[in-house]
Amino acid sequence: MSLKMKQLKDLTLKEKIGQLIVVGFGTKEYDNQINHMVDNYSCGNAILFARNYSDPKQMKKLCKDIHKNIYKKTGVVPFIAIDQEGGMVTRMMSGVTFAPSQMSCSASSVNDAAYLSGKMLSRDMIRLGLNLDLAPCLEVNPNLSNPMVNIRSYSSNPVTAGNMAKRFIKGLSEYGVLGCTKHFPGCGEADADDHLEITTINQSKEEIEKIGLVPFKMNIDTPSIMTCHSIFKDLDDVPSTLSKTVLQGLLRKEMGYKGLIISDCVEMKAIANFCGSANGAVRALVAGCDLILVCETWETQDEVFNALYKAVEDGVLKEELIDEKVERILSYKEKTLPYLEKYFFENNEEYVPSNENNELAQEIVDKSITVVKGKEPKLGKNTLVVAPIPTIASLVEESFEIRSLTNALKAKFPNNDIYEFVRTSEFKDFLLKEIEKHDDMIFFSYDASMDATQVEAINALLETNKDIYVVSLKGPMDQSLFKNLKNYMCLYEYTPNSIRAIVKYLNNEIKVEGKLPYGD
Repeated sequence: MSLKMKQLKDLTLKEKIGQLIVVGFGTKEYDNQINHMVDNYSCGNAILFARNYSDPKQMKKLCKDIHKNIYKKTGVVPFIAIDQEGGMVTRMMSGVTFAPSQMSCSASSVNDAAYLSGKMLSRDMIRLGLNLDLAPCLEVNPNLSNPMVNIRSYSSNPVTAGNMAKRFIKGLSEYGVLGCTKHFPGCGEADADDHLEITTINQSKEEIEKIGLVPFKMNIDTPSIMTCHSIFKDLDDVPSTLSKTVLQGLLRKEMGYKGLIISDCVEMKAIANFCGSANGAVRALVAGCDLILVCETWETQDEVFNALYKAVEDGVLKEELIDEKVERILSYKEKTLPYLEKYFFENNEEYVPSNENNELAQEIVDKSITVVKGKEPKLGKNTLVVAPIPTIASLVEESFEIRSLTNALKAKFPNNDIYEFVRTSEFKDFLLKEIEKHDDMIFFSYDASMDATQVEAINALLETNKDIYVVSLKGPMDQSLFKNLKNYMCLYEYTPNSIRAIVKYLNNEIKVEGKLPYGD
């Protein structure tokens, strides 16, 4: 089978505009929303989330329907995109390989973990029909202190982040999946979530050049780059997604970038509240974006398409500019097509997960466990254990149906006193009484910077005369919150892989081999 795609000269204006938009929808099947976008606007691309996924069989059927209908309508294969970063930002969670987080890869003693992570993700994605992974993040987490960037960052060092990202993108390319570095020009200093509000970053251009831009420059040959909605005061007074200065001046001209520029979703509050999603889509394309994400609502997607038509009629969006963008989009779709043909269109066999990749992902997480300070915890016969309730820290993270460290520990170590952390002062008082009956304690923390009751409980326990071992499930970013902290260890995700790693560690099956992701 060899699919032939339409060339630029064969496309109508409506079909060309359709190539510029990536839409999301809310169900696990090809529903009325995406059908409407394809039928009425010749929409050429889709983005999928956890809400669109139940298992590989369902996902393969959904992607076949998307490919079939978009190709039939437009004569061009779609990008089917997904945020499959690994760790906490994982949309396909069961039945495929659950890849480690970016910081797990940096901390792990497994050689070339970032490349291996990208390759295992790509192997699954292309077999299910997905050809664009909106990963990896290139944010630099300064001093591993930013809880917003957190474990989606590879490192506190921009060169390390750039090197790791390059290897991840290389891994994706092994099966023809395009990578996407994000979020340009680097939001490591952001202290708020663009989904909810706009962030202004007051770094000087020199600081941006020295830190945030370094990993992007190291990956200037990446297939695609996603924009950041933050305002960088020293570059422009509008969100980067809408800035000609940032996208055309800095990224295209100064840095010489030739690939696709993709906007983050224009339905995020940072854009919607700034100028409106539809107006934002027009402004983003004029500023330099090639593809616009409109991930959520049917009404907004209608508004975006109609705003683009009007922008063309009014001369705001020139057809020659559209042609330039579509030509670039078609060229990258051609790059993914041979892999889609081999692994997806011509492969009618049921998807089979890779046991080798599953074991490799687990090994990467196993070997990422890191002692930050003091002694390693050991589970004795009279050790008290407390584990957190899983929570979602930001809108990009996903919940997991099976994600209870407490249950896993109780099943493996039934003779120990193991409690799930409860966010009340009464539970803190209960723990202070319980610790007096035990030799020592292991307290698993999670996103403590966003949970004052957790910090209060840990600090109260640290004031006792018992050995307290704090183990963070989300990197070392919270350690400054704890007073009198002597023994601190961390992992870099709260996922099924990390739960298994902890159980194995406490059962003396694996050793601590991770390292903090500083430096090269």
